[in-house]
Amino acid sequence: MDSGFVIAVGTVVLLMMAVFIIIFVAYYQQKQAKQQLALKELQEQHRRELMTATFRGQEEERRRLAEDLHDGIGTMLSVTKMSLNQLERQLNEDNIRASLQIEKTRSIIDDMMTNVRRISRDLVPTTLDRFGLLPALEELADRASDSELDVQLDYPETINQLSSAIDLMLYRIAQELVNNAIRHARAKHIVIQLQCLSDIVRLSVLDDGIGFDFDAVTESKQGGLGLRNIESRLSVVDGHATFDVAPGRGSQIHVQIRLQVAQPAPLLG
Repeated sequence: MDSGFVIAVGTVVLLMMAVFIIIFVAYYQQKQAKQQLALKELQEQHRRELMTATFRGQEEERRRLAEDLHDGIGTMLSVTKMSLNQLERQLNEDNIRASLQIEKTRSIIDDMMTNVRRISRDLVPTTLDRFGLLPALEELADRASDSELDVQLDYPETINQLSSAIDLMLYRIAQELVNNAIRHARAKHIVIQLQCLSDIVRLSVLDDGIGFDFDAVTESKQGGLGLRNIESRLSVVDGHATFDVAPGRGSQIHVQIRLQVAQPAPLLG
């Protein structure tokens, strides 16, 4: 047999084997990449489910604490106030000192009852459950405002119909940002803005406070807990937050969530 023919045949066989090996390696690498992608997607899905369960557990614990405050401590304070009123009626009218002490105690109990109701509302926003996001944000702004602080709510004429989970998430984020602006930034004017586009809802909280160093706060185990909690909430729904902050000036924090279904609906009065 011609040696040239043998060499040609051998070369063809080697080329075919090389092509086969290349195809096999490419197929194997592609399969590995798909498996890794599937594993990452599974891990991401598991992380989201875990975060969702964590936040759901937090809300259930908030609800339980609110009920305990209202039904337990609130009821005890009411009974104590009733007993105090009965005791006052039994006292001699000439006992002015005792009457003044009872009046002072009654005032303390009234303040405690007011604080219990406020804490209960903060733990479980009943207005959100009953009337929706906008009335709940209006109530949040009204409660935070006083003679030294002005909190305003700015919203469009129409708003997309949001799910109850998104409503709760946006309310909790607004609550956290407003509290931070009051307690840490010492703001005097805060604006809560709500915007809805075709498939996006955007919540912004703007303040005229003293600002903060974002990197320093987020690196702090305690100080950055609230901001990390916001980012964790948003990661469950593919949302993100933008922090336009710096020491010595007001802050602008924007939260954006892409909606799956967006249907315009009229606002509640």
